[in-house]
Amino acid sequence: MQEKDLTGAVNSAASESKIDKETAEKEFDMFCKNNSIENNTADMNEDEKYSFEEIKKRFVKACMAGRVEVDGRSIKYTISNFSPEGFKGEIVTIKRPTGQSFSAMDDFKDNQGQKKTMAFVSAMTGKEVRYFNKIDYTDYRFFADASTLFLS
Repeated sequence: MQEKDLTGAVNSAASESKIDKETAEKEFDMFCKNNSIENNTADMNEDEKYSFEEIKKRFVKACMAGRVEVDGRSIKYTISNFSPEGFKGEIVTIKRPTGQSFSAMDDFKDNQGQKKTMAFVSAMTGKEVRYFNKIDYTDYRFFADASTLFLS
C-alpha cells in the first residue's frame, strides 16, 4: 500500500516496512545498552519520558523503513528520499561520541542550541556542520535525536 501525504499525493519516499516493529525496538534497546544510555522510563520524570519515547518512536520508524542499522556502538543511517539529490540514499555512520564531540560545541553561544547540536553530530559523523542544513527535516531530526540520547 502506498503512503499518501495530507494532500492525498503519493509519498514516493515512503516504503513498506522492511523490519517488523518488535525487531526495530530490539535494535533501539541494543543501541542503548551498547552505549550505556539509560532507557528505563520508570526512572524518568514525565517530560523526560515523553521526550525519550518520541526519540524512540522516530528511531523505530526509521529502522522499520530499513534506514537504520545498529552496528555495535554505532548507527549506520541511510538518508531518506525526502532529502535532495546528492544526499538521499547516502549512508552516514553515527559513532559513539568522544571528547572532541563535546568540545565541538564550545565554539557556539548558549543561545545557539541547534548549532551546538549539529557541531556535536558533525564530530560524531565526520560530516561538516553545513551538511545537516541541506538534508530534509526527517533526517535532520534523526541526527538531533541520536545526539540527544548521549547529551541527556
